[in-house]
Amino acid sequence: ISNAIQLPYSNAKLEATNKLIKDIKRNAFGFRNFDNFKKRIYLALNITKEKTNFVSSRV
Repeated sequence: ISNAIQLPYSNAKLEATNKLIKDIKRNAFGFRNFDNFKKRIYLALNITKEKTNFVSSRV
């Protein structure tokens, strides 16, 4: 608690993003595939381009 008062850092933006993703997941009743779910998250967060590429360990 003392660190929260003394330091100017907050995880509020991250928590808001997590809540938005959970709300999308809850309201979607299941997407047909993961790409549609990911696209819906990008639309909701107003992200135009994916920042990192997903790399699968299985080829």
